[in-house]
Amino acid sequence: LRNENKGFNSFTDTLLYLAARNENFLKKIKPFYKKKIIICDRFVDSTLAYQHYGLGVKKRIINYINKEIMGTIKPDYTFLMFLNVNKLKSRISNRKIINRYDKFKKSFYKKVQNGFLKISNKNKSKYMIINSSNKFKTNQTIIFHQVKKLIK
Repeated sequence: LRNENKGFNSFTDTLLYLAARNENFLKKIKPFYKKKIIICDRFVDSTLAYQHYGLGVKKRIINYINKEIMGTIKPDYTFLMFLNVNKLKSRISNRKIINRYDKFKKSFYKKVQNGFLKISNKNKSKYMIINSSNKFKTNQTIIFHQVKKLIK
């Protein structure tokens, strides 16, 4: 079942990610929806960017399963942390622990980034692209101010 070029079956992995999303959604998001502010790291857009744009899994399959999981619930706002692919690869190489997504070629990350940009361009008012080359504190301040504006 493993794809020799990628080290895993991208369709099977997509189903596993979506199963994990379903569990996370049912336990940690749905019960609090409209009651609290919910902040998630890597959600629907990440699955589309990595699995569809990066690995070629059919977009309609991902969208169909996401819709079955979440119904009409969608993120209100997304911060897209963007980093030059060369800097991204450099940061990955400095990690002590790497996962299989850290082992891809630059071309994969470029496809994923372009996917994220394509997704964010469809509804620009619900996205803020953050330059991840900035200092952590700078981005923290940018995000904090935007969140304050959004909850007012």
